[in-house]
Amino acid sequence: MIRLVLADDHAIFREGLKQILAEHDDLAIVGEATNGQELLALLSSPCDVVLLDLSMPGRSGIALLTDVVAKIGSGRVIVLSMHDEHQYVIESLKAGAAGYVTKNSASQQLIQAIRKVANDEMFISATAAQSAALKVQPEDEPHRRLTPREREIFDLLVDGRKISDIARKLDLSVKTVSTHKTNILLKFDAATVVDLVHYAMRHGLGPGPV
Repeated sequence: MIRLVLADDHAIFREGLKQILAEHDDLAIVGEATNGQELLALLSSPCDVVLLDLSMPGRSGIALLTDVVAKIGSGRVIVLSMHDEHQYVIESLKAGAAGYVTKNSASQQLIQAIRKVANDEMFISATAAQSAALKVQPEDEPHRRLTPREREIFDLLVDGRKISDIARKLDLSVKTVSTHKTNILLKFDAATVVDLVHYAMRHGLGPGPV
């Protein structure tokens, strides 16, 4: 069972989402909030994924997202937004969100997003992802320092492949792939694969040569 907290100040939108979520036996809403203060109080109890509207009364936006991530950890928040402009997408990813779904596509894509994020993957709605990919890359590009083999493994990690799957695909030992993974994380100054996924989304990276 995936435990969800829903934070949105629009009652009609919340009710619509609750109806969609109620159709799936593996999903359960364990808390609802209409502002940032209520949300942070709810997070004292366990949950798996937070569905977060960035535009709520009181503390909101990236500041609230940062507070939520500090409480529950990165990679467990899906941002629900009216905006698909790249600045909103990029800033949300930088702040630790693992999902970004525009409200006009929420009914079709939200279930997929929840399941992916609960499985330590990332989900960005198509329009938001296209917008984010257009952002100019910053000067510091650690992916440029990857060896060809490291880039192969980086792409597969970002794609959600497990160490054992990568080892089979590349005909390498699990130990060798684990060593490459450690080196990749060091080059990116990253703690987890979720951090690599954030980086890949910010830079519009996909499988392919350096």
